[in-house]
Amino acid sequence: MKTDTNATVGTGLRTLRTRRKPEVLAPAGNLRGLKTAVDFGADAVYCGGKAFGMRSAPKNLSLEDFEEGARYAHERGARVYVTLNVLPRNAEVEAMREYIGQLKDTGIDAMIVTDIGVMMMAHQIAPDVELHVSTQAGVTNYGAAQALYEFGARRVVLAREMDLQAVRDIRARIPDDMDIECFVHGAMCMAFSGRCLFSNYLTGRDGNHGECAQPCRWKYSIVEEKRPGQYFPIEQTEEGAYLFNSQDMCMLDHIDDLIDSGATSLKIEGRSKSAYYIAAMTNAYKIAVNEYMVQRGFESAGGDVLKPFHDRVIREGDPDYAESIDAAPDAIERDADRAFAGVPGGDMGLEFGGDGAAEAATVAADAADTGKIAPLGRDGKAANVRDDKTEDAAARAAGGSQLDDLSYRARSARRKSNTAEEVLPEGWHHAKVRPAEPVALPEWLLEEPDKVAHRDYSTGFYYPEHKVTQNTNRSAYFRAWMVVGEALDWTPDEGGRVTLMSRNKIEAGQEIEFLLPGERPFAYTVPAGGFRDADGHWVEAINNPAHVFSMPCPHPVPHNAAIRSRTKKPTLKAE
Repeated sequence: MKTDTNATVGTGLRTLRTRRKPEVLAPAGNLRGLKTAVDFGADAVYCGGKAFGMRSAPKNLSLEDFEEGARYAHERGARVYVTLNVLPRNAEVEAMREYIGQLKDTGIDAMIVTDIGVMMMAHQIAPDVELHVSTQAGVTNYGAAQALYEFGARRVVLAREMDLQAVRDIRARIPDDMDIECFVHGAMCMAFSGRCLFSNYLTGRDGNHGECAQPCRWKYSIVEEKRPGQYFPIEQTEEGAYLFNSQDMCMLDHIDDLIDSGATSLKIEGRSKSAYYIAAMTNAYKIAVNEYMVQRGFESAGGDVLKPFHDRVIREGDPDYAESIDAAPDAIERDADRAFAGVPGGDMGLEFGGDGAAEAATVAADAADTGKIAPLGRDGKAANVRDDKTEDAAARAAGGSQLDDLSYRARSARRKSNTAEEVLPEGWHHAKVRPAEPVALPEWLLEEPDKVAHRDYSTGFYYPEHKVTQNTNRSAYFRAWMVVGEALDWTPDEGGRVTLMSRNKIEAGQEIEFLLPGERPFAYTVPAGGFRDADGHWVEAINNPAHVFSMPCPHPVPHNAAIRSRTKKPTLKAE
């Protein structure tokens, strides 16, 4: 049988899902965007209504749109989530209550919330609608995720500042029927999990109510108090960089690491983006997930189920759990540890006592240089500890008698690796992942993110050794491809013809691509002498935007398929 994204099982008031495969979650700013996302393979679409969402720039969806969109999605095996993730003020609470009551009857599948009061309200008013906790809530640990689960949430959208090892650790310590949603593509915010007052302060537009003016992307200079009118640009040098204009995220080539680490939903950012952007990025990540499922042996190339999907995180109680404790760390675990390792004796500018500080520094440096981690043995004690002297020296380096035990544990966990015995000797260790060969994606697929408007890409915070940085030469989007038309109809007559709505010029000899759902784009050189206008008259070229034309096309293309072409000169412009 073909795989469905989810199967449902009745459990009283709530309908839980048995997950069949990782979810590709696409954005939509209107009903057309929702349908486009579904058409190009989205397992779920998230969108905002006319109120209480974190994006007010898009038109967003009415209650009637949600009804039509949910029906359209459900008929095609997809789901619809609605954002209610603003931080409401007192005057908005009753309006929020009324809105939730209206939403619950539209057929939507989940509400995405931030505020705990809104969460409890939604749980009471709409008990059959799933609750997802937004990244705005800043979930960074398994304790918070577990508590939210007990409050009724069935998904946490992790803070964007989490690395892959943190995703693994959370996955290993929360219920399997709680989803972990992670961002995989799109704009990064300069504020922690998107909570920011910058826009509100400078423009009066509240970023926590969906009205962010993105002042972090603006160009800034410094003015010295006694030199008015003299502007000094903020530049990147060896000594530092400006803080605001972060790169975009792109995890397409690292989908295997993220899914292996326990992410069950892969979220594409961009509710303000065009239908073309939604189609292209949804299609790319869906194909990547399908490749993952085949290469990991969960599905056949035709989509038939071979074995149930499961991540590769080793949980307590798994048959190989005990052996995993003593296993050598993989690259993600090792690099995460090194990224957060501090310099013993230099944490937060505090003084550390004890004559063994220098010795502990040497121990820590040796561990970092060799990549050797001192894991815990089966008895819960540190394995491979050199001797008590080393352990005592490390403890003294972390504060010695100047700190009580609780302060030491809290501060050292911030300062250093959680797996090193000198940090938390009482039993914590990182969750391990069963090794597997990397998933190889075709080159054409890896090129897809460059065919939409974007800032420079990074992998966000997932790999601490390669953290997101800032653009210092531009704040605008880079666009090397443009949409030249949208397919309205295709017929096999005359060897194949496509009727299209024009967006930009198309002429004989031009290299174009048709974006096709679930397939490699169809590359095509436009032949001469084949253009017709809406009345059927022959024309030399398509050079009138927002008009209907037709042209030869031997490959079938679906309705609304985007037609794109390289720009003659790359521009700084969003879709």
